[in-house]
Amino acid sequence: MGSNKIPYYVVLDANIWVTERLLQSSMGSAILFALTSSGASLGLPEIVEMEVNTVLTAEAERAVEGLRKSARLLRQLSGQKTLHQAPTREAIQEGLRERWTQLSGLLERTPFTFDQAKSALKRVIEKRPPSGENNEQFRDTCLWEAAIDLSARCTVHLVTNDSAFYEGRDRTRGLAKSLCEELAGSGRNIVIYASVREFLSRIDKAVASLDESTIAKAIVEAITPDARQMAADKASLYELASVTSTRIRGYATPKPSLVAISFEVTFSLSRIDATDSAESERGSNLRLEGVCSNDPKRKDVSDIEIRGWWIWTKEGGGGSMSTGTFPSKTLYID
Repeated sequence: MGSNKIPYYVVLDANIWVTERLLQSSMGSAILFALTSSGASLGLPEIVEMEVNTVLTAEAERAVEGLRKSARLLRQLSGQKTLHQAPTREAIQEGLRERWTQLSGLLERTPFTFDQAKSALKRVIEKRPPSGENNEQFRDTCLWEAAIDLSARCTVHLVTNDSAFYEGRDRTRGLAKSLCEELAGSGRNIVIYASVREFLSRIDKAVASLDESTIAKAIVEAITPDARQMAADKASLYELASVTSTRIRGYATPKPSLVAISFEVTFSLSRIDATDSAESERGSNLRLEGVCSNDPKRKDVSDIEIRGWWIWTKEGGGGSMSTGTFPSKTLYID
């Protein structure tokens, strides 16, 4: 693989590999399609691969234990002595190895070297980003060093949701200033993104033809119960009112029957104890963000997954905002 033929590398942090299930999600498929279309490659630091294997194995084992408990209950209630067996740890690890093999044609593995470890440790000691005061981030500093090594060949697009890389630990403010200065001094180029959606929006064209109204309707119907619960939990003086806006964006995948969808749905919030409609409608909002899959021919939506939330509540002349990630939950729609 000649590096002069590669337009750019994409480096995914472990949290992205885990969330997208080794790129087997619809958004993962969109990444693969974008890379193969452009001739780009996935940079895979060894330290990331190690973490992903460990985390996904642990998640799978927890899922297996949940299946065993459910199977035990079903056997007791149904009277059937045998049900489908859950995969073993060995089978899970073999599945992970097989997936890495499937992706090998796109991967540029970067070994974890002594020089990377030494430079990363120096960052931790000097408390330089992505490490910091009372916030030692050795794994993140190792990831950064690996990205630096790859950037000697061409531009690196780093996709990570880890706030340690961002200015003021705020994902909306871009790469930390000191890291930008470091890149400028060395002539390297690393572009950072907080999500797969943000990355795809920058480098890939959205799918031109989408039945947005149908998709939006299905998404809103599926997430409204969670939105109502979120309003009750996070903004106890408010209740869910109406949908004020929906934003849908589709990304092509290798399968014509699969479009990866990212969405934002904003609900207005009304004050529970408001004495009049004007007080009730003060601009308080709840926004949920997520992803799902769409089959354009069947016009159905599936695998709706909420990944983040944003709440703004306004009181008089002031207000408050809170954000967060959403507990992992996928809503399967027939």
